[in-house]
Amino acid sequence: MNMSSNQKYLNLLRDLVALPSVSATHRCLPEAAQLLTTTFRELGAQVTYDDTYFAPFVLAQFRSSVPDAQTLVIYNHYDVQPVEPISLWQTDPWTLSEHDGKLYGRGTDDDKGNITARLTAIEDYLTEHEGHLPVNITFIIEGSEESSSQHLDEYLSKYQDQLFADLVIWESGGKNVHDVVEIFGGNKGIVTFNVDVKTAKTDLHSSLAGVVDSAAWRLTQALATLFDREGHIAVPGFYDDVAIPNQREKELVRNLPTTRDTLIQQHGLTSPLLSDKTGDDLKETLYFQPTLNIEGIQSGYLGDGVKTVLPAVASAKLEARLVPNMDPDKTLQQIKQHFQNEGFSDIVVTKTLGQPGYRSDMSDPEILRVIDITEKYYHQHPVIMPTSPGTGPMYYIHEALNAPIASLGVGYAHTLDHAPNENIRLTDYNQHIAVIKELIRSYEK
Repeated sequence: MNMSSNQKYLNLLRDLVALPSVSATHRCLPEAAQLLTTTFRELGAQVTYDDTYFAPFVLAQFRSSVPDAQTLVIYNHYDVQPVEPISLWQTDPWTLSEHDGKLYGRGTDDDKGNITARLTAIEDYLTEHEGHLPVNITFIIEGSEESSSQHLDEYLSKYQDQLFADLVIWESGGKNVHDVVEIFGGNKGIVTFNVDVKTAKTDLHSSLAGVVDSAAWRLTQALATLFDREGHIAVPGFYDDVAIPNQREKELVRNLPTTRDTLIQQHGLTSPLLSDKTGDDLKETLYFQPTLNIEGIQSGYLGDGVKTVLPAVASAKLEARLVPNMDPDKTLQQIKQHFQNEGFSDIVVTKTLGQPGYRSDMSDPEILRVIDITEKYYHQHPVIMPTSPGTGPMYYIHEALNAPIASLGVGYAHTLDHAPNENIRLTDYNQHIAVIKELIRSYEK
């Protein structure tokens, strides 16, 4: 490995981590996009920088001199999650820190470290092959992935005539708790929404609780109707459009090493699993079923001591993770209608974000190429997953490119994406560089 290029892009990672490019608050998004634009141009790519919307879009194209060369698309994002609660960070989240063989900082895994590792691989390959690539490589980089990829579909539509691919490498990925590389080809969609209720002009004296219904009770009673007593989502029609997994997908998930005990141990769970209550298969539920989750609730007095009030307003933030075929707007309308049917017409539901889900065919020859390269490099068969339980804009990318998508990256089981002390291991980072170089090399004729 060319250590100078490795250090060069670790310096870039340091500069990227120093930019608090939080899409939720629209912070430092142009700065991060411009830094990447400059980096791509210095490496020889043809770059389009488009700031039509709040999160600039970067399209960087490396052209092969080989006639009829195939095209590899790499999708990444430069925005990150907020760092709160900042008190739980052991180091400054906006400073790339190294200790015990790990790099710490917000975005080290999700997703800035993946960008710099892949750039290192390309520069190494170009250096070793006199500036020639055997495959066209296009980077699609957005800045609102952590906010449901707002406007990504508009950007993709705008540049549709420049977008084609034989294979898409996804933004991130990594190793599981057994330190085995995971390759997945899909993710869930999502619809997020706010739920609000107001029962009086102001908070009231709690002595009125015997005759006045508080906003806190209205909200929690409404939310409680979303599930039945067996633990299934009780919204009529919610499961109607769920894409049924085929036998190949079921087999892949059945072979995953995830177990009830490993899940409990990994996350320190203290409550019973929902699948224990429902009796449904844990793996099939995790990967192939939609979810409905309360992200947060707020009402009344939450300060020190006691304040005897009857809350006049209450609010909650919710999300539904969607599987392929489910439409975000249709799902939200079903939830709204459910509240109406249950007698909660005063509940106000407001959509915040939404995107559909997608699953790749994991037997596609280009995905088999990735699996084969990974298996040869690590000397063990990777874990193959038809989808992940998480969400990302795979649907939009596939609609624009109509190419199979495979996810692998620099992360590991304790990388702590979205949480305090996000980190990656340098060994995983360097291994990913080597794997991407092998992927490029596989297109040599």
